Formats: sequence, C-alpha cells, structure tokens
Amino acid sequence: MNKPLISILIPYYNHNHYIKETLDSIIADTYPNKEIILINDGSTEESDESIINWIKEHEKEINITYIKQKNLGITKTANKLIHLAKGKYIAFTASDDFYINNTFQDRVNTMQNNPNKLMLVSDAIIVDGDSKKLYNSAMCDFKKVNINNYFNDSGLKYEIIKNWSIVGSTPFMDKNLFNEVGYYNENIIVEDWDFFLRVVAKDLLLYHDKQVVAYRVHDTNASKNPEVRLQQIRDLYLTAKNNLHLFRFPSKIYLWKRYRRIYKGYRKKENNKKKLTLIFSIKQFFKDLKLLFQ
Repeated sequence: MNKPLISILIPYYNHNHYIKETLDSIIADTYPNKEIILINDGSTEESDESIINWIKEHEKEINITYIKQKNLGITKTANKLIHLAKGKYIAFTASDDFYINNTFQDRVNTMQNNPNKLMLVSDAIIVDGDSKKLYNSAMCDFKKVNINNYFNDSGLKYEIIKNWSIVGSTPFMDKNLFNEVGYYNENIIVEDWDFFLRVVAKDLLLYHDKQVVAYRVHDTNASKNPEVRLQQIRDLYLTAKNNLHLFRFPSKIYLWKRYRRIYKGYRKKENNKKKLTLIFSIKQFFKDLKLLFQ
C-alpha cells in the first residue's frame, strides 16, 4: 500500500462505556492504512466486554493489538505504545474521545507538505458524557485562545508556555519526533506540557486549523484528590524549571515567570495556605533568578 501507515495508540483506563464510540470513529475514517494498538492500563472495571466484542467484529477490517497490563500510569503506558507502533505516523487517542470529519488523509498531506515539522496539533469540538456537543471549537470557544498566535513558531512558543490549550486526542506525529525530543517523562504524571515544551523549543510543531476530534468533558477528567492535585502542581513547576535551558529570550522569560507563579502556588498549598515569609520569598527569588542565565 502506497499510503504511509498510521498507528492509532489508545491508553485505556475505565472507559468501557465510551471505547466503542472511540473505536468506531477510527473505522469510520476512510484513510485505508492504519492500525490500532490499545493498552488496558489496569482498569478497575469488572469487564472489558466492549473491547473484546469490537475486536471480534472488526478484526478483518483493521489490524488491532490489545494488551492488558497492571496499572503503570499514563507516561509509561504511552512510551510502551510508541515502541509498539509500526507506523510512520502516530495518533494518540484518549479512550473517551472520538474522531470526526474524516481527517487522517488531510493530516498526512499536511505533514508531507511540511517536512521540517514533526508534530501537528488541531482543534476539536467539546462534548459531554452523552456525546452532546457543548462547544464548536475547543481552542476559540472553550479555551478562548488567541488563535492567530498558532500560525507561527514564536506565537506557538508563547501559547504553549503561557496559555496551555491543546486538548485530548488532536496531536498527530511523525514517529521520528521521538528521536528528536525523547519520550514522555515517566517521573511525572502531567506529561503533555513537558513533551510539548521540548517540541516547540525545536520549532517542530505545526497548527492545523480544523476540528479533528470530539474531546469529552465529564466528571472524571480532573482529579478531585488533593494529594494528586498537589503532585500535579509540583510536576508543572518542575516541568517549567527543567525546560528553561531549551529556550532563548523572550520565551525563556515567559517560562521563567510561569515557573515562579506555579512554584509559589505550590509552596502555599504545601504549607496549608500559610503565608510564605518575606525572607523565604527574597531568597527564593535570587535563587530562581540564576536559572535565567544557565
């Protein structure tokens, strides 16, 4: 087949109610050369019947690999999926989102027409738990970003650093991207921002201004566990700090300011919202200032 293979990678966890819609949307896209690799990351659901039945029904239409494992977490599972992928292109898909608008061929064409870019991100619609549309555009209506910044490298850096707005299953990547920027950081649980910072630092990201998926918003999207939320905030400030060296001014200033703001918020939460002392704040400022010149 002349068409390059697309590996559609699905880290699955407790979405038995939604996974059939996800898988059906992959089949519905008419791009002819694609595979599905789905890893059940230790789901606590009693049954994965939806997956098993779907595979039996469609195994002659598309190559699908299904793996069940003990829970390893999103980053380790994502890296495992990448290593299993055989395709030139990779599309990560959350197990509660679904594809729309028959866009795989269009995205392959866009990547082939921009060989200096290795990652494509797009817009999405927003749906609720019953697949009812809530917003026509995740970028403009839901996240309310300045979409004009997404059409050049400097604007992309600014938006990725300051106004994180990439949702769900929109990223589409050349597998060579992982040779350029590395894999997902398995030491953190907020993996996407760290990865995107490494991509935009090398100007490898391109924006594709079309809605390609339905991103589902429901009660399980965000953690309500305060300990997990504190770890997420810690991951964010460490991500900003650890990636500072990749950027030049003014992007480095933007990221440094973001790091400072997240870190101060983290310390306040860590100290049960007690006011930080002036002495601590001054010492920390000068310590952080050195990061700008490393």
